[in-house]
Amino acid sequence: MPFYRYFKRKWLLNRPFPDRWLKLLEQRVPVYRQLPSNYREKLRKHLVILMDEKRFEGCGGLEMTEEMRVVILAYASVMILEETADYYAGLQSILVYPYDYQAPVYEVDENGFVTEGFEHRKGEYWGGGNIVLSWPEIDKQLYEDDYEGNLIYHEFSHLLDDKYGLSAGIDQNDLPIRDDEWTHVLAKAYRRLNQRMYENRDSVLDMYGTESPAEFFSVSTEAFFTKPDEIHRENPDLYRMLNQFYKLDPLRWRG
Repeated sequence: MPFYRYFKRKWLLNRPFPDRWLKLLEQRVPVYRQLPSNYREKLRKHLVILMDEKRFEGCGGLEMTEEMRVVILAYASVMILEETADYYAGLQSILVYPYDYQAPVYEVDENGFVTEGFEHRKGEYWGGGNIVLSWPEIDKQLYEDDYEGNLIYHEFSHLLDDKYGLSAGIDQNDLPIRDDEWTHVLAKAYRRLNQRMYENRDSVLDMYGTESPAEFFSVSTEAFFTKPDEIHRENPDLYRMLNQFYKLDPLRWRG
């Protein structure tokens, strides 16, 4: 780490935590109220650094507010409470829309014909280090009791996957190409979700996770943090692997 960044982070952490941010955390970040006190303190420290280092862009006429930044980065902080991942060092911009946005889609069929079009998306991770989010989707997921999922966990976990190659050990036939426990457990759980979809059986995991191993990891991360008791019951091995990677145990937060 450059010396400038190191000393600036230490300087930032020595400053008083803003009262207005604390109020937002307590009122607008439900997970903050669930965390043990030591993790709430860590989250505040992570938030200070991320607020200073990450760039937001309001798109489609959206005017970014401090509340939006605090909410998004607070949830991003949860995922790195025990492993900072250098505070998402590869992240360049967080683009936030006031609606679902249209993204270009290119599909190639088995004969090599290319079809171009657009599809509506609520969020996306661009491998170059940009994350795209729909603010209304975040608002619904966090504050509507019957709404499931967490777009912030989902898209930021793609960045972690990209950084550590977490889903890269699974080939196009859904089989492990690396001989380690993480890859074997992830590949088995991925095949299991595909089988559940084929048999039209329910799962705690969103069926969107069948799209690819990368989407499976992100869907699993969402469930790990939002429905830990359910994913633990359905697939304790997958829960154990996520617990070891994040070094966190959300089951204890619900106790």
